[in-house]
Amino acid sequence: MSKINEPIRAAGVIAEYNPFHSGHRYHLQLTKARTGAPFCAVAMSGSFVQRGEPAVFDKYVRTRMALLNGADAVFEIPAPFSAASAKEFAGFGVRLLDALGAVDSLCFGSECGSLAPLEQMAGLLCDEPPEFKDALQAGLREGMSFPKARAWPPGP
Repeated sequence: MSKINEPIRAAGVIAEYNPFHSGHRYHLQLTKARTGAPFCAVAMSGSFVQRGEPAVFDKYVRTRMALLNGADAVFEIPAPFSAASAKEFAGFGVRLLDALGAVDSLCFGSECGSLAPLEQMAGLLCDEPPEFKDALQAGLREGMSFPKARAWPPGP
């Protein structure tokens, strides 16, 4: 318990939980353990998730699953942001958690479990080489969705 006039420490997670699974539970547990935060706030998509698809389970079921598995509070990311690009989705999630005034750590998980490939991809996207730009434009001309055309390296 925090003392009077000390800020309450909370970790934040931005998620879809579409659907919630044991890896999400593990991530919430690890978030609290690694940050030492007694609370975890989640900014979660509502009825629609990225790419504009309806969620597998409604936001109430997904919220309940998060609360039963380590989240202490869940805040909805409105549809215009949750159905937008990853950048808009995450950007709104960060602003939402920041507005709470208690979240001092943001945590994320990845399927690869390593920062190196994520940093490599971020570097590529920040300074796109000509062949990447050409492949992106070719994919878009062929009718691919933006995320599919932006996948690197290009695939079938």
